Amino acid sequence: MALSLMLMSLALMSVLYSFNTTKVNLNATKLQNTADNTAYSVATFAARDFNFKAYTNRASVANQVAIAQMVGLSSWFNMTDQFAQNACTTLCWVPYLGQVLAGIEKAVGTINQVAQPVFEGLIYAEDAILWTLSSSQQVIHYAGMASSIESAGKVVKANDSDARLDLAQNPLLFVDVKDTWISFQKRHSRNPNSKETQFRDFIGVTLASRDPFSKNRTYKLGGIWSMTVFPIRWKTQKTGGSDLIAYDDRQAESWTSMDTISFHLSKFRCSWSGCRWRGYREIPLGWGSTSSDDRADIPREGDRQTWGSSRRINRTASQYAGYAQETRGDYNGVRPFFGLSSSANKKSQTDNIAIVVSKKRNNVGTSSSVQLVGDGLNPAKDEEMLGNRMTALATAQAYYSRPRDLMQITSSWARRDGRHEYGNLYNPFWQTRLTDSTNGERSTVLALTRML
Repeated sequence: MALSLMLMSLALMSVLYSFNTTKVNLNATKLQNTADNTAYSVATFAARDFNFKAYTNRASVANQVAIAQMVGLSSWFNMTDQFAQNACTTLCWVPYLGQVLAGIEKAVGTINQVAQPVFEGLIYAEDAILWTLSSSQQVIHYAGMASSIESAGKVVKANDSDARLDLAQNPLLFVDVKDTWISFQKRHSRNPNSKETQFRDFIGVTLASRDPFSKNRTYKLGGIWSMTVFPIRWKTQKTGGSDLIAYDDRQAESWTSMDTISFHLSKFRCSWSGCRWRGYREIPLGWGSTSSDDRADIPREGDRQTWGSSRRINRTASQYAGYAQETRGDYNGVRPFFGLSSSANKKSQTDNIAIVVSKKRNNVGTSSSVQLVGDGLNPAKDEEMLGNRMTALATAQAYYSRPRDLMQITSSWARRDGRHEYGNLYNPFWQTRLTDSTNGERSTVLALTRML
């Protein structure tokens, strides 16, 4: 009987040790999964925040280009109207032909009168959309920063009702969230004295995103409009384009557009220097220019390359166009936007976002309540827990990566130039991943757990 009691005691101890070990392992695994899910969720907040700003930045560029299109169409219609007027003034005295030209002039003038208010209304609407996009970035920025911490506690409870997100154990979380939302990114605005280039880069991206009509609508007309009949030759040159004018001070930018068409005549003449074609004499046929606000003074702005090189090619017509400038809308320039900060230059991932989740020892569910022979023989007493709690640390980060495996045949999302693309807030390719914690993070959590 004595031997049986000893064997039964050993068997009971073995069962209790196995039970406690299993409970500790299961709870540790569950707690680590809870910490992983929470860290992944907070990092997902960051990735979604970055992607939202990338989408809205792209939308802002698209709406900027839309304003360039409206200004360009306004200028083009004005040029066409002026061309019809000039044609009628010159040729309306010709029988039959004059009646046709008069009808065309009236039709073009009527269309232009109807179209111009439409362009102006669209410019007002696009400017309001740009304000909405810029404001929404601010709202989402601060809402995302606050919600990431608030939601972390909800994720913990949803995964393990006995676990908790002790804020005293999570100073790293607050620091990491601050670094992700405040240090890693920044709201950029117009500041000519700033050494940062992000605002000017945004203007460059906008100009590079213009459609062919807005960027350069300069070409030479063919057929009878451009011919050589010795000893004369002529060409008819159409020029135009839409450009964003930036000023030296803090004044907002302006979208401007100019369209001209001129007839250029050259003669083959001989002189003491020899026989050759002698220059081109310009005869302006039509012109027009439009600005998106009253800040722009087109006769004083731009250079020989602006507006599709209008001033270089159709010099006289460009002067007339400047004098005929019209203003459509009340554009307020490039709005402030969120982009990566200078400290995030050439980075494709954020720093770790660390989460510490804990569970009280009493909630682990071991046999600590069972009284055995002595404290030293109680299996639950042998499972020592620092701070009388079970603690799990997890880290995650948001990272930028262009997807290359979405298409079976071709990598449609890859860069055409094949170059590496660092993280940015123009393309919504931010994703989330769990990461290894650093020695510094583990040491910090260990020290805090000892003190609490």
